[in-house]
Amino acid sequence: MAKNVKKLTDMNLEPSYTPDFAAEIDTEEEIIADRYGVSLAIAREIIQDRQDAISQCEATKLGAIIGALISGQNLAARVHALALAFGLDQLNGFQSQSDVARKLGCTRALISHYVVGWRDILESDNSHVDCTKFRKRNDTRKTFSESAKKRKP
Repeated sequence: MAKNVKKLTDMNLEPSYTPDFAAEIDTEEEIIADRYGVSLAIAREIIQDRQDAISQCEATKLGAIIGALISGQNLAARVHALALAFGLDQLNGFQSQSDVARKLGCTRALISHYVVGWRDILESDNSHVDCTKFRKRNDTRKTFSESAKKRKP
């Protein structure tokens, strides 16, 4: 190859149009087929399998939430804690777990306990729900738990 001829891979190629219209019109099936090197039929099956898994995960979580609400005591505290676990405190007009506890006549520790319980239900391998507005991140809970165990006699 001549010294002054560049290989195609050495060239810095820009899209012929800006924005890249081809990328704008690719369907989800086409994107998955390209990414995984499969046919469009297989890509559609991948999409359907993913949707089925998401639906099952959501149904399982909803069932756990409904079960926890109807089986336990302190329904008002549990519902407020669920709102806090999602970071929806502004919808109920409270500024903190302490505000909720004062209004309901219980301890902040009880509200915190319920919030952590809801976070455990909402968090899963396929979920990244981790609202830290009123508490520590889920991944720090293990560190604090180990530290507390070391302090116990």
